[in-house]
Amino acid sequence: MKSSYRLSIVISIVLHVLLIAALSLSFSFKHKPEQPTASSKPIIQATAVSQQQVEQQVERLKQERLKKRQDEQKRLDDIKKRQEEARKQELAQQKKLKQLKLQRQREEAQRKKAELERKLAQQKAAAAEKARKQAQAKEKAAEEAAAKAEAKRKAQEAAERKAEAERKAKEEAARKAREKAAALKRKQQAEQQLLNDMKAEQQARRNRQVQSEIQKYQAMITSAIQQNVIIDNSLKGKTCNLTVTLARNGFIVNVSNVKGDPRACSAATSAVYKTQQVPVSSDADVFAKMKVLNITLKPGG
Repeated sequence: MKSSYRLSIVISIVLHVLLIAALSLSFSFKHKPEQPTASSKPIIQATAVSQQQVEQQVERLKQERLKKRQDEQKRLDDIKKRQEEARKQELAQQKKLKQLKLQRQREEAQRKKAELERKLAQQKAAAAEKARKQAQAKEKAAEEAAAKAEAKRKAQEAAERKAEAERKAKEEAARKAREKAAALKRKQQAEQQLLNDMKAEQQARRNRQVQSEIQKYQAMITSAIQQNVIIDNSLKGKTCNLTVTLARNGFIVNVSNVKGDPRACSAATSAVYKTQQVPVSSDADVFAKMKVLNITLKPGG
């Protein structure tokens, strides 16, 4: 759009120059017929110079379009590079989470194995104790009747000792279970804290990336609009601050909050509307924060 506008200006200038040359030539024929033909040469030379300027202007416009395409390709390459880096970071994060999961699974398997071994040992000890008591009972059954009362007393004492031992064993088992549960809870809390820290770091990194993108595109947009400002040396040192609202495709839909020197702001506003469309980020998070931008323009150069 900017190139077409410039080309139209150049063509208009050329047509005006040719028209002036034709009028001058006509005026010369009407009022000075006695002058020699050689007097018309400066007009022909002026026309040739104007055509050369047109060719130079067209060539310059071609170079500008070429540079614009090269800049756009570079921007696309930069975006692709950043996307690849983000993908690598995501894969690394997934790998780390998978390793943490595998580690928890191994620890859980080891805990279950230890618990099973403990239960088997308890069962074996109980079976051995039962066998010992059965043998003792058979031995006592063979003793004399006089020893029955003593055996009964001893059996009672043994039962009491067993009850006490079981009570202590239950208390010890309960204590160990509480300690194990507390240790497991601390471990889970530590793992959750690690995950929270990792998420916070990812969010902070994302915020920095978004802010960097916003600054980059703001500079690009300001530069694109500044190029359409018609430089007026009388406005040297004058600036204009304004707010530009963008559509998702980069079209400028509104200009507001214009502050600064009235003449500078008039030139700056014209440059904004002349630009019409500016580059915007394809990242939704970045565009959400850059669709309303505050920029400063310098019509005085």
